[in-house]
Amino acid sequence: MRKPFLLDRAAARAGSQAPALASVQSARAETDTADSREPTRAELWLYGVVGGWWWGFGSDTVAYELRAIGDVDEIVVRLDSPGGSAIQGITIANLLANHPAKVTVVVDGLAASAASQIAVAGDAVIMSPGSQMMLHDAWMITDGNAAELRSDADWIDKQSRNYAETYAHRAPAKSADEWREVMLADDGRGTWYTASETVAAGLADNVANLPSLTPPPPTPVVDEGVDDLEAAARISADLSAIPPAVRATWTDRLSATMRRTHEPPNASAVGSTPTEGGTAVAFSDEQITSLRSTLQLEDTADEAAIVAAVDAVVAENLEERTQGNTVPEGQVMIPAARLADLEAGARAGTEAAQALRNKECQELLDANRAKFLPTSRAGWEAEFHRDPDAVRDHFASAPDLIPVSEVGHANESATSEDDALYAQVWGDEKKGA
Repeated sequence: MRKPFLLDRAAARAGSQAPALASVQSARAETDTADSREPTRAELWLYGVVGGWWWGFGSDTVAYELRAIGDVDEIVVRLDSPGGSAIQGITIANLLANHPAKVTVVVDGLAASAASQIAVAGDAVIMSPGSQMMLHDAWMITDGNAAELRSDADWIDKQSRNYAETYAHRAPAKSADEWREVMLADDGRGTWYTASETVAAGLADNVANLPSLTPPPPTPVVDEGVDDLEAAARISADLSAIPPAVRATWTDRLSATMRRTHEPPNASAVGSTPTEGGTAVAFSDEQITSLRSTLQLEDTADEAAIVAAVDAVVAENLEERTQGNTVPEGQVMIPAARLADLEAGARAGTEAAQALRNKECQELLDANRAKFLPTSRAGWEAEFHRDPDAVRDHFASAPDLIPVSEVGHANESATSEDDALYAQVWGDEKKGA
């Protein structure tokens, strides 16, 4: 049974991620007035997979939302996540821990794996009734030779140690070594805490309901043709280790993201980009400036020109990718394992044919040994392998050069001129005396 996904090699080492899809949402509660100064509060929703694979949130999107929130006294982070990228989880946790505002993390449902790092980063941590937190050791998908695998194993140990030290920083009643034991409990599957158990372990402050300041983010809607379906399948598989009651909720959410909506196009304001099946999104001035720079457009380029430039870049990359995957005419693609089997079979067939040719050569030369000198046998072997039919034709008509039958009295049936003369003188009865 696979563990909930904690880290991915590419995402953890390269920091790759996709943008969040309606899983990150922040809002600021307007509580201060011109006459009175009350504490200002903002709310940040973090729902989905840590790292932003296909559906979720990443460190860049969280950083963007924190910048958008601006200067407030308190940020309430509402968290529900099965985990994801270890490095992204630590980055987001540090973004929250280093923010000047008081950060209150409310675990609405699940804070597992990398998401547990985000949870314990709050100045205050509240577990909603029925919520859970899960801690386990790091794991990764990898490949390579023995040295590379040993290096990856060492890297995982260091990453897990980092996690244990973070838990010890939040709950110093246990040392980092003791928290590592918690992460490795249940034969390496880790430890699941209920809401009250999380408080007892020192990772949360209390169990309570904290009303939200803003509506939750909408369910993300993702086109079925996105390139990250493999990531979605990976997420689904990673959820297999989560208890059925919790898994059902997350499975429903994943299924919802795969449904395509068929709503009519929304009306767009002048100068904005029309959209289909969703709400029109207006670019901020900062985003427009960044896009103009990235796409090398004029400073006066509007949103329509920006979208057209993006479409051109996407089409060009798609064409290059398609051309790179085209199989030349007259050739076929086969799995590497199948190719290895075919090559091995070809080598075996060649070796068998060579052995048969050698045997045939030796039998032919043995049968015609009277027609060549022993010292020239090697030459005839080479000639046979070059042109076997010509060698057969030669020996079929070549005369014997070397007598191979026995001569002398060892063969009683043999005769010679001396024997005939001897018989004339002495008679047959003296023959052989």
